[in-house]
Amino acid sequence: MSRIRRWRLVPLIAVLALLAAACGTDDATTTTEAPGVTETTEAATTTAAPTETTEPEASMNFGDPVTLTLGHPFPAQHPIQVGTLEPLAQAINDATDGTVTIEFAAGGSLAAAPATFENTVVGGQDLGWALQGYHAGVFPVTEIIEQPFQFESAMQATRTLWDLYEEFPELGEEYSDVKLLALWVHDVGDLWTKDKEVQTLEDMSGLTLRFPTPIMGQVIEAMGASPVGMPAPQIFDSLSTGVIDGLMIAVSGLQSFQLYPELAYGTTCGCYVAAQYLTMNLDSWNSLTPDAQAVVEGLARESSFTSAQVYDDAYVAVSAIALEEGIVKYDLPEDELDRWKAVGQEVTDAWIAEREAEGIPAQAMYDRMQEIKANYS
Repeated sequence: MSRIRRWRLVPLIAVLALLAAACGTDDATTTTEAPGVTETTEAATTTAAPTETTEPEASMNFGDPVTLTLGHPFPAQHPIQVGTLEPLAQAINDATDGTVTIEFAAGGSLAAAPATFENTVVGGQDLGWALQGYHAGVFPVTEIIEQPFQFESAMQATRTLWDLYEEFPELGEEYSDVKLLALWVHDVGDLWTKDKEVQTLEDMSGLTLRFPTPIMGQVIEAMGASPVGMPAPQIFDSLSTGVIDGLMIAVSGLQSFQLYPELAYGTTCGCYVAAQYLTMNLDSWNSLTPDAQAVVEGLARESSFTSAQVYDDAYVAVSAIALEEGIVKYDLPEDELDRWKAVGQEVTDAWIAEREAEGIPAQAMYDRMQEIKANYS
């Protein structure tokens, strides 16, 4: 008999309201490499971004008024824009005495998802937000945080990522063409299936599963299933027509794409998280006065943790909705989860060897990640 997780429905009225508003629109995915290599950002809910600001001092020089454009591939109602970036923009405007204004260009209006980073580099937009996984080959070191079966929450992973960033210059070098303002990850992803409940590795055999990241595609294949890549908006139809039997996706993604009607089962595995960034064009950054830079950098860095909380709140809220929608959630017993982790470790070991061959201290980074994340458990 399945061991079913029964979440307590918590009174997250604001959370659920925003999730409903963003329904079906806020987990955009794009193909990043050859067909079948995709990355996702799962929907979230809102937690107010940092708005505590210091009143501008008379001696501060914020320069002439400037309007910066923040481009991203997601809908304007995405909870990260609503819950993190819009309050961040307001806080920056307040703290610079109205000098620095940020406007949003959502929905890929300035650049498609795979071009978001490069468009920021060349100045097609002042700021950019997307997933590192959209940009094949650009962020191989940041993939450290996307190794399977590592994290319990978005907050734990986000704090770990920042500590690694501070300790390993190889991570920072991936962002040398821009000013990095924020880094965070989405809520933990699990396995979801349409017709077959998965309780063991053997149950994976013969399943066709949509994968969220290249690394998780390798994990799915190593588990005996067939990985398939596709843009996230195609998931619902692919489930309904039988193209795929299930998928790995962050819990919040169920709400984004209203996948509940097409799913009967979930398997709690804590399979993965995926990284996201907020960056700024270097010329745009250098055009700001030192006082304005200090405001932007300080508030934006803190917004990393706001975004992580947004996603963790979504995990709780959407988990409750999934149960109400009739999805049966199975918790892997520890001995079976250890088998899954062993498969994932083989993929991680191969990733470490590949990075080491490129001169990246991947083993040292991985070992340090284990130490750091324990501090945030």
